[in-house]
Amino acid sequence: MKFFSNKGKFNVYVGFLILAISTSVIGKLSSVYDKDIIFKLTPTDYPNDKIVFSQSHDSIMLRLRGNGFSLAKYYFNNPELKISIKKLKEIKNSFLWNQRDNFLDTKLDFNSSVDLLAINEDSIFFFFDNYISKKIAVKNNIYINYQSGFESFKSPVILPDSVVVTGPDELLSELKYLETDSISFEGINKDIVSNISILNPDPENIVLSKNTIDYSLEVDQYTEEIIKVPVNILTKSDNLIFNYYPKELSIKYIISINDYVEVNPIDFRIECVYDSTDSENILKAKIVKKPSFVKNVRLNTSQIQIIILE
Repeated sequence: MKFFSNKGKFNVYVGFLILAISTSVIGKLSSVYDKDIIFKLTPTDYPNDKIVFSQSHDSIMLRLRGNGFSLAKYYFNNPELKISIKKLKEIKNSFLWNQRDNFLDTKLDFNSSVDLLAINEDSIFFFFDNYISKKIAVKNNIYINYQSGFESFKSPVILPDSVVVTGPDELLSELKYLETDSISFEGINKDIVSNISILNPDPENIVLSKNTIDYSLEVDQYTEEIIKVPVNILTKSDNLIFNYYPKELSIKYIISINDYVEVNPIDFRIECVYDSTDSENILKAKIVKKPSFVKNVRLNTSQIQIIILE
């Protein structure tokens, strides 16, 4: 019996304690306070032809008056003070907020339960630039590792190959191209079709008309071929008599099986340049012409020996 009696007294004690704490908390929340609270500063209502790209202050301290209930929300969230740009004075390349002209408008942004007493800054500048649009090319960052015996013989198709970019003139004047995500395709033995994101270099200030590209690439199986092509010697002297060896060089190349065509020696051209001031009698051959539908074109050797006869 004594145990139950003590338990009852304890429950009464706890009840009074909770009541006292609740009364104290409610009393504090009902009281009126003056508090200094830091607000994040956010500009709004931009003009259509301008954009704010920086500001003199990212945050400011406000002195607010209100009861505990009204002020509590500013402690549990990250408070934000929105400044309407259209209400500010334009000075050169900036919009100016100051105490004299704009304090009342800012004060009215708070509801009747909270009173804005003061802002710790006299002036706040929002720096703007002209808002322009221009078309900029897209550069793909796509790397392909083909399966042995496969290759692409055509350029990739990128749609769109350029996008309209809108943003501050200062930023866009330095923007030469846009890049895509970096993507690697491994062991490829068939056509590639993919949708790839375009990287926005400054998402806060730049808007893209399209955020992705459609990328496609034809992939073919290939065969390796060898063809003999005559060597042409170029000299600055028309009276020079000479001989050279070899007269022909072998060119290796790969060509698509699907688009196989007969290749003739006249589709290629190999040249060497001889300079009479050069004491060397070994010339270096170069391929200066080749068909557009072949790849990996290379000489079996690039050395040509020249013998001056007269």
